[in-house]
Formats: sequence, structure tokens, C-alpha cells
Amino acid sequence: MKYFIATLSFAFIVSATGTAWARPLKGFNEGPYLYLEGALTQVSYDKDEQTGTKAGHDFEPAIGLTFGWNIWDYFSAELEGLYSTNSSGGRREHLVSANAYGKYFLILDDLTDFKSLRIMPTFKGGLSFRIASLPGNPNSTDTAVTKFGWGPSFGAGMSFLVAKYLWFGFEVQEDLVFFSDTNQTITVGGTTTPGALIYKGGFYPQFSALVFVGVHY
Repeated sequence: MKYFIATLSFAFIVSATGTAWARPLKGFNEGPYLYLEGALTQVSYDKDEQTGTKAGHDFEPAIGLTFGWNIWDYFSAELEGLYSTNSSGGRREHLVSANAYGKYFLILDDLTDFKSLRIMPTFKGGLSFRIASLPGNPNSTDTAVTKFGWGPSFGAGMSFLVAKYLWFGFEVQEDLVFFSDTNQTITVGGTTTPGALIYKGGFYPQFSALVFVGVHY
């Protein structure tokens, strides 16, 4: 959460440099857009409670794709998907997130009054969904378990539109994801324990920092 607040504060400071609402050309930002993105995303829900070890790192690299449509210059609806994977002791985890947003574009004179460049701070809010395939406990017969989570998401960033079509920028987002407990039957020293807690559920804020490049039609 602290990473998101720091970057959001930066976005507000940059936004404050604009002194008036601008209308460079009505419709200049309308239409669909598609971009590839690279991200560093937080993963804090993959600790095996029985062994005390995490399946991966605190932050994992991810790749993704976003499709959106500017209904108006200042507002779009978009879908974002990210994928990450990591091998831990020969046991691989797979992490997939899917987010749906409404995004607001702050259009200001001082940031759009250029011949072929438009700079637009953005703010978004919506829902996040997570599917994670995590390594099963070593003392269980199941080699992998699946976790599902969902919750609200919000973010901010900066978008750059060059020569009408080239689209790039950066964003940060915070996914406030809720997971249920994950249990397995484990056998240790000949003693079988059904329903042992492996991955603890609950509320997990997940921070992500992203860069993207694509096209805007």
C-alpha cells in the first residue's frame, strides 16, 4: 500500500501543473487501444503454513495485455490480464490476474498543448480476480493446489499519446484481494492429518508497478 500511495502522490503533483481544462481537439482520445505490459507484482499469499516457506518471491515479474476503449476522451473501460510464473525447488507456481476497470483521463492544457504529443494522468478503479496454481505441501499426494481470490482494485499512472497512434506509459495499482483457506491431507511420520492448513486465506493487498506500450486507434 505504501508504494501505491507514494506514486499516487507523484501523479497528483504532476497533474497540478495544469492550470485549465483543455479541449485540444474533441475526439482525439476516443476509440480502442491495445497494449503489452511488463510488471513487477506483489505475491504475499503463497506461504506454506506447514513448512514455513514461500513458494516464490515477495515480488514477481509478470507480462500482460490490456484492451480498452475510450468512450469519451476522458473516460475508458478496459480489461487487463497478467501472467507470472516461478520455479521453487522444481515445483512451479503459476499466477494469473484479470482486472476490469473504468479509467479517467485528466486532460489539461499544459500537458496536451503539443504538436504531436498528449500527456495524460490517469486514475482507475474496478475489480481484480486472481487464480494461482501453487505447489502442494511436500507431505501431500497433491503436487499442486489452486487458489481463487477477488476484490476491488484502484490505480494511477501517466499515459503518453504520440502522433495519434503510439501509446505508452506507466501505472501503479493496488489489488485488495480476498482468498479463502487452502487445505490438504498430509502424512508426516506415519500420522495422517486431513484438512491441514497449507495456504492461509484472508485479505491480501497486492501492489503492482507496470510499464506499457501499444497502439491507440
